[in-house]
Formats: sequence, structure tokens, C-alpha cells
Amino acid sequence: MNRLALAVFGIGLLASAFAVAHPLRDEMAVQDSLRGMPRWQQVRWLARRGLPDPYLRAAEATDSGPLHVVGRWSYGPSTFVDVRTTATDTIVFLSRGSGVSIIRFLSHDSLSLRILADINCASLTGRLVVRDTLLFVGSGGLETYSISDLERPRLLSRFSYSAYDCFIKDTFLYTVNRESLRIYSVANVTAPRLLGGCRDSAYTMFVSGDYAYLGDQYGLYIVDVSNPATAHRVSSIGYDIISITARDSLLFFGTSDQGLKAYNVKNPASPVPLGSLSGVQPAFLYLPPTCDTVLYTPVFHAINIANPAGPRIIGQVSCPGWDYGVTAVPALNYALVADHYEGLVAVSIGNPTSPTVASQWYAADMANDVYLDGGRAYVAESKAGMRILDITDPTRPAPLGGVDTLFNGVRCPSVAAKDSFAYMAMYRPWFRSVDVTDPTRPTKAGACTISTEAQDMVVRDTFVYAAINYQFAILNVARPRSPTVVGTCNLPNAAMCLFLKDSLAFVGSWPSPIINIRDPAHPTAIGNINLPLGGIYVQDTFAYLAEDYDSFFVYSVANPATPVRLGGLDLSGGRPYGQYNLGVEVIDTIAYIGGWQLKAVSVADPRAPRETGTRWNPPSSYIPRLSFTSPYLFVACSEGGICIMETLQTGVNEHPGSVSAGSFLVAPSVTRGQVRVASSFAGKPFEVDAYDVEGALIRRQRSTGPSAVVDLTGAPDGAYLVVVRTKDGRSTTKVVKARR
Repeated sequence: MNRLALAVFGIGLLASAFAVAHPLRDEMAVQDSLRGMPRWQQVRWLARRGLPDPYLRAAEATDSGPLHVVGRWSYGPSTFVDVRTTATDTIVFLSRGSGVSIIRFLSHDSLSLRILADINCASLTGRLVVRDTLLFVGSGGLETYSISDLERPRLLSRFSYSAYDCFIKDTFLYTVNRESLRIYSVANVTAPRLLGGCRDSAYTMFVSGDYAYLGDQYGLYIVDVSNPATAHRVSSIGYDIISITARDSLLFFGTSDQGLKAYNVKNPASPVPLGSLSGVQPAFLYLPPTCDTVLYTPVFHAINIANPAGPRIIGQVSCPGWDYGVTAVPALNYALVADHYEGLVAVSIGNPTSPTVASQWYAADMANDVYLDGGRAYVAESKAGMRILDITDPTRPAPLGGVDTLFNGVRCPSVAAKDSFAYMAMYRPWFRSVDVTDPTRPTKAGACTISTEAQDMVVRDTFVYAAINYQFAILNVARPRSPTVVGTCNLPNAAMCLFLKDSLAFVGSWPSPIINIRDPAHPTAIGNINLPLGGIYVQDTFAYLAEDYDSFFVYSVANPATPVRLGGLDLSGGRPYGQYNLGVEVIDTIAYIGGWQLKAVSVADPRAPRETGTRWNPPSSYIPRLSFTSPYLFVACSEGGICIMETLQTGVNEHPGSVSAGSFLVAPSVTRGQVRVASSFAGKPFEVDAYDVEGALIRRQRSTGPSAVVDLTGAPDGAYLVVVRTKDGRSTTKVVKARR
């Protein structure tokens, strides 16, 4: 059974179990199986079920809110690759996760690569196209970058039209989605201008000469685009189309039944079949501009098309991972495959009849968990293991090292760390300690047997507490090179999350038990919350709970044997596909809940939690885990990597009285209405925002200096945060408005 058939079969099984046992975990498994499908199959599967496509939405907030993204680590699965070659250089552009890496290909140096720059995009990245000094990236719309300086790419424009595929030819941009073909002029790339289009829809496309070739499950449509204002279909070919390429009078396309077709389109109104080939998986087709005789697919197949009446496979090699995109540089004897969680794979094609996998780089998968310790963030990367980031500068998180779990079939759903040791899942015996004294060269230190991968872990003192599917375990790591299990107890179902509070462990399952851990050798369930939970946060005697479907609850756990519901809130927003809630962090009186969005909920009154109006779309399909260290909220964005967000809650970066914050003075600290902000830099522009305690923007003032006045006269009495921003940074001061 081929990969596509396995993926479809797996989704069928998972979908049938969707409402059984643990709904959210089944839904996440369906989403994970989708990633093993070619992109065209994902699009159709989601569209037919009315589910959102994460590649077609941009990361954005519904209001100004209390959160601001200050840093990104956008590494994730590789989905597309393109190259720009000159006589002296080869530059590789790799879309991975929610970003694009610009890489210099150093074939003369033992086939090595050097990253020149990383671009953080608005959402998950799909098709990218390089034209001269411009880079076009599909990312919840279309983004255009100047790459004249490869080490300093510059965003030129972005427009939010959601396209399944795009193509650049001369100064024209062609885009398609389920509704239409649209043609834009990008002569001025900072302001794309719509020229025309037609109502033919497609999932994939190619443009050659005066014709656009569009493909979907109902056929291939040939559209005359010689005059964009009057673009129109001239003919069609009846196959289920998944990939297209064309040159001169030849058209090649892949079909969902593992076929490759060749047509003569010298007269596009009457395309003539020439030949076909079965037994290929043409999720994408690449015909190098310098070669007319060999076609490449990412699986990996080299197909001789010198005689289009009889295309034939002349060489093939199995690449690891899931195969998404391919490009080739015959002059350098290599093809490059965007191989999803396996990263970028180089295939030697010096002899196309015997291609071989030469090397691979940049493995990355789903960011399932982020654990903070000191100036480091430890990221659980599913099939790609664990990654360690330097977060001493939150605006520029930098990768230090990691431990791969590729090739052994295990996922890493959670990590934990303390001081010089980290803990992660690895294939049998499932629990591993890792020496991270040198984070650039982490080394496996010890191991012990648990039943399967821990879905969540917490380190406290000399113990690691692990929520495992159907089991809770406590491990002694006083000697981290020889960890041992000291106590276990059963869980009623699959595990989702874990929170420790004093002598209690709160485990998200269904129902979700409360476990007494005072005696580590004998953990004992003493109560439970009868909800399937994807996120838990406990503060004082309140438990803040994200039910995996739609709802958020606050419980009193003053008596953990009999938790009592105090209040709740439906977060679905009327969405037919639900909200799915994962991860909870409570900062002051605001609870942040992950899932398909990041939501902010006021819990100032535990009996009446209410939404603040803030919802933020992640640059990914969903948010599985949140982690907070003042003043930053670290958001694990599944295949979109990590987002670092600065919070503006009361209690964060507060300075009582009239305080100089850098080069600014904010006064008075208690006011009847007006607050003056004075700058020591005359003529230097700055912006002043005033937020209430829930993070809602109340006032905004811009000034070129040396001062500005923020008037809170009409605002209710209470505490406000005054945030001053310049191009060099920001400072935050709390003021109180009160009648004297």
C-alpha cells in the first residue's frame, strides 16, 4: 500500500473513532494524518468537511489586545523549495513551518549549506517562487520580499487573498483558489493591482506562454490569459489533477491514480494525448529550465520525457519523510526535496538512472510543548525530537542544539528540564535524560522504562512527574543518569496535560483526576473533574480548565476530593467545527487559552468568566501548549514553531511613582485624567498607548517629541498601563486614575 493510500486509510480509521474516548486527541490525530497527504489531498479533505485550512489564514489578532509578538522561531516541516542560480552561486529558498530560510548551497565544500537569513511569515508557508531579486511566498495570502540583499530580506507587500497556488510570469501574478483564477500586475510589487480573471477554480496551476493550466478533481482547464481582463477557458481534460508543468507545446500533469500524462497543446483548444506512465506518485512535477528530457517528482522519481509518447522512470530512490516539493540543479548534479519533518534532502542526480540520497538538513516537526528553564526554551518537536533555544533575547530566539528522534518511529510530545539535564521521550524505554551542560551538544545520559511517551511532564526538586496515556508516573531523577520510577497510578483514559500545585497533581484526561503526590511512592487519586481537559492551571484554590471542546471552566478545589464548578464560558463563537481548547496560563486576572486560536478570558470574577475580546490566530493549525515567564508568554504553534508574546498585564514591568523608564518620564503616577510622557530626545518620534488591566487599548498618542499627553479623563477610575514605544524598544509604567 503506497503512502497516500495509507494516509487516507488512517484518516478513515481515525475519523470513525473521532467521538470515542478522547475527542480532541482523535481530532489532533486526524490533523496529523492529514500532514502525510499531498497538499492537494489535504485541501480537498478539509474543504469537503467545512474545516479551516491553516495554510489559508494569517496570524492576526481580533483587537489590539494585551499581547504583542516580540519574537519568533518559525521552524517546522519543510513544504516547498526553489533555487536561484548564477554562474558563481546557488541560493536555496526553503519554506518550513511558518517561515522561509535563505540558504547558500556550498557544493564545493562537501555538500554543505549555510543559512543566510530566516524570514518569519504571517502563517504556514506553502508555494514559494523566486524571480530575480524577488521572493513570493504563499502564507495566509501572498507576501513579496526583496532579496537583493540575501542576508537582509525585506517585506515589500502582503495581500490577504487566500490562494491554493500561485505562479509568477514576467510582471504578472496568477493565483487560484476554490472560487476563481485571478491575475494581478506586480510591476509595482508594493501594490499588486487586479487585472482580471475567470471563474475557473483549481488547487494547482502552471502558466506557459499565453495559457494558464488549472487543475482540480474534476479536470484540467486550459485558460487563455493573453488578455487578463478577458481571461477565458478554451478547453479541458477530464482527469483528477494533482500537479502540472508545461513547456512550449508540451503539457505534463499528474493524476490521483498515480499516473503521469503527456499532451500536445500546440493548439490549446484541442489538446492531443501523447503518452502516459503509471506507478508514479506525482504530488509535484519539476522540469528544470536547463533540461527538457528529465522530469522529477519528490518521491523521488527521475522520469525520461525525451519521447513524450513514452515517458519512463529511469531512476528512483526512496526519500525519508513525506515528500512535498522538489527542485533540481542538473549543473550541480543535485536535486533538493522538501521532505516535511525530515527537512531538506539532497539527492545526487549526476547519474539520473541511479539517484542516491546524499545528505539532509533542518529536520523539524510539530512544536508540541515548550518548557522554560533559565535562559533556554526546550521544544518537543514530535518526530524530530527535542530542540533547545537560547531565549536570553526574546526578540531573537536562537537554536542551540537538539536530540533527533528521526528514524526510530517515536514521537516526542513533551519535554522538561532543570539545570543541566533535560527529559524527553525516545523509543523504548520511552523516558530519557539528556545532559545539556553544553546545549550545543546535548548527549543522552540515562533512561528508564515507562509504558509509553509522556504526554506532559513537570520537574520539581528531584522528581519528574509524567502524565502518560492511561498512567501517571513519578520518577526519581536525583541521579539523572540513572532515573527510576518510584510510583504510579492508573489514569482513566489518554493523558493530555499536567499541572502541579503543592501536594496535588491535576491531570487532563477523561474524567480528569486529582492525585495526591505527597508520598511519591504511592500517588493516589482523591477526586476528579468529570471533563475531558486539554489545559489546566491552578492558582490558590481555583482551577482554570480548558475543556477540549468549546468550553472554559473555573472550579473551586479548596476541597480537592469534591471540586465544585463556579463558572463557565462557551468559547466556540458559533463555529460549526468547534473551538478545541488546549493549554491554559493565568496571568493576573486574565486566562490565556490555546487551541485553534489564543483566547483571553477575564477571571477577575471566578463565577462569571468573560471573554475580553482578544483572539489571536497562530501561524499554524493550532496551539497545543503555553508557558509563561514574566513578562513573556511562549506559545507552541504546532507546525509553526514558537511565538514569544509580551504581556501587558498589571504587575508586569510596573514602576510606582514618577519613574524614568529608559529615556522617558511618565508622571504623575496617580492622576485625575492627564498623564504626561517626557522624552529626553527632542525630535525623536515615539508612540504612547494606554491599556486597561484587561489589555484593551484605551488611548493612543503619537509624538515627535519632546513630550506627549495621554488624557484618561473620560476613562473609568482604576489602574492603567502606559506603554511607550520607539523603534529601539519599549517601556511600561503603571498609573492609577482616581478622583481626589
